[in-house]
Amino acid sequence: MIAKNKTKKIILKDSKRDKEADGFFRRFFAPGSKTAQKLYLFIITLIVVVGILSYVYAPDIGIELGSPSPRTIKANKGIEFEDVQKTEEDRNLNEAEVEDIYRYNLEVLSGEEGSLYQIRYFYLLTSVVQKKEDMTIEEKVDYLTNLFGNEYPEATVTAALDLSVDELNILLEKTQEVAREVMKEEIKPTELDFAKSNAVSIAEADIEIPPAVIPILTSVLQKNIQPTAVFDPARTEKAREEIRLNTTVHMVNIAEGQTIVFEGEIVNETDIIILTQLGLLQRDFNWSRFFYILFICAVTMFLFGFYIYKFDNNIFSNIKKLNINALLIIMFTALIKILTILSSVHLNFWNYLFPIITASLISTILFNARIGIMLTLCLGLFAGIATNFDFSITVTYVLGGILATYMVSKVSQRSEVMRAGFISSIMLAFLFMTVNLIGGEFKTIALYTVMGILNGIVSAILAIGLLPFIESSFNVVTAMGLLELSHTDQPLLKQLLIAAPGTYNHSLLVGHLSENAAKAINADSLLVKVAALYHDLGKLKRPEYFYENQGDIENVHDKLNPSMSRNIIANHIKDGLEVARQNKIPKRVLNIISQHHGNSLISYFYKKQKDKSTAINEDLNGLKGHFRYPAMKPQSKEAAILMLADSAEASVRSIEKITPKKIEQMVNDIIEDKIKDGQLSQASITLKEIEIVKTTLIDGLIAIYHSRISYQDSGKAVSEGDMNIIASSEYY
Repeated sequence: MIAKNKTKKIILKDSKRDKEADGFFRRFFAPGSKTAQKLYLFIITLIVVVGILSYVYAPDIGIELGSPSPRTIKANKGIEFEDVQKTEEDRNLNEAEVEDIYRYNLEVLSGEEGSLYQIRYFYLLTSVVQKKEDMTIEEKVDYLTNLFGNEYPEATVTAALDLSVDELNILLEKTQEVAREVMKEEIKPTELDFAKSNAVSIAEADIEIPPAVIPILTSVLQKNIQPTAVFDPARTEKAREEIRLNTTVHMVNIAEGQTIVFEGEIVNETDIIILTQLGLLQRDFNWSRFFYILFICAVTMFLFGFYIYKFDNNIFSNIKKLNINALLIIMFTALIKILTILSSVHLNFWNYLFPIITASLISTILFNARIGIMLTLCLGLFAGIATNFDFSITVTYVLGGILATYMVSKVSQRSEVMRAGFISSIMLAFLFMTVNLIGGEFKTIALYTVMGILNGIVSAILAIGLLPFIESSFNVVTAMGLLELSHTDQPLLKQLLIAAPGTYNHSLLVGHLSENAAKAINADSLLVKVAALYHDLGKLKRPEYFYENQGDIENVHDKLNPSMSRNIIANHIKDGLEVARQNKIPKRVLNIISQHHGNSLISYFYKKQKDKSTAINEDLNGLKGHFRYPAMKPQSKEAAILMLADSAEASVRSIEKITPKKIEQMVNDIIEDKIKDGQLSQASITLKEIEIVKTTLIDGLIAIYHSRISYQDSGKAVSEGDMNIIASSEYY
């Protein structure tokens, strides 16, 4: 029973674990999962890039080995390549000339079973058998001959048996002496006969050896003189490998326009090799090349993605920005491949017009310099692959791209992009000239230098032209785009100036104040300035209902119900967003516009409605919530800055008998009120930064309203009359 319960528990645990695992994979690979989207984006981008780089373009020109050429074919470009077949033939010939290498082996002479041992064995065994008295001479000869394996002639054995023991000992020493003399040098197998003949000559020349025993000695030497040189395969192979490596590579130089094969001429193997190198023949798909490209691209793109994840998580967490990066990689890889194909079939200079600098500029302007450099490295490597693994191209474009990235890391004007392109063009021209300086003709070097200059300038023009398209397609904003929106000749701002001049003037002042405050805390000053210029677009619908546009006319709100006034005031945010969207204002600006009032209380009309409701005993529950702006609190530092600058400028402008003290008190009160109301709680802005913003706003407002300041009243606080006017300025 206990065992059954345990089994049930285990099964339940396993089932739970399986469900959890299943749930994880469902979440991970669910269509809406951000992780799954990133994975799919990586895979799709990798497949497209590898497909582009693996594609080999080779038009069919009707050439076949051994058949007449249908037309005269000339080189479409100048190339230099190795004639692999000729080089291999030269290497084989040189290798064949290397003789076998031997090493001296002393063991052959004096080893345990070496020549000296065998000589000693012969004489000592003969001495032993010689002493046997129970055997006849014939038996002794037969016995020794069989014992020596018939390696010695019977005549030699018989003659040796006729010698005394002392004579045998003397002959042993002489035989070993001659053997040492002959075998102290290397004896190759091919030199063995000469060595044996030399041994006989030495023996015959020795006057101490009686002529009668010379046949015995020479017979023993003939048997035991062996090659002392042993073949050394390792040294031999090393020598042959060195000679192969040192063989001069046979290079083929083909000039642009050179005739490869004439019409009607029989096509040979050399013609096929040259046409293949020129990229004019269709080649079989190279799987090893494909997997090599796949590996390089996968590693490169993975490192690119990992870098974004590690150092730019705000980009990694934004699918739209990742899509832009993927699009840039695919688009510019495709352009590089197209130019490579043009270079292979027409003129070689197309390789010097790769638009990598354009990609560097666009990426840096859209994101930041780090992403720009990573994209440059990525595309530079892909350019090296596209040019048949010519990684000098990679180095050249990476250096030029990094320089361009640095030049536009803080760009805010189109002229700065052109300047970056021009300086990059000088760098590219220098690098192209340097790469082609060795062995290049003056005309070629000059052409590629010009291509470098042209590349940088064209890249800048392309970047400027493509950026608006990317901004509008992906609804992103760049510093240049923001700068264009900040120009006062924009149609919307002109319309605001004509229809609501007070709002226009207020927006300009708020833009100035916000920009300075943002700079003081390292926020995006250009973004907040643009948001300030467009933050009150909604007032175009009913400009006369807003205090700054009323001038000397009667206040129209005096005739309206406070609740109706509240609706008009609150709706200017919704109306402004509608106008901004119609005019394709970037989303980041729209976010700030929608948040610049947060859910603040429209206090002036709330107080009027409250007093009215109290007088007639109406229910006040929910009244305060109704009189709040129906919007999100500021979600960024920029939105928080705009909220404070907007409220401060509107309120300070309404003060009568303005003084620096009143300005300071007003700004302090506004910011304190916003903090207490929780309007800045979601803006990721610190108290220290709020204090800096406050100081900057006070200084800016004092400078703006300097001509109105009455220093005689500088010590007085804001009067009650001022406060009533300021309360009405909530219309802003």
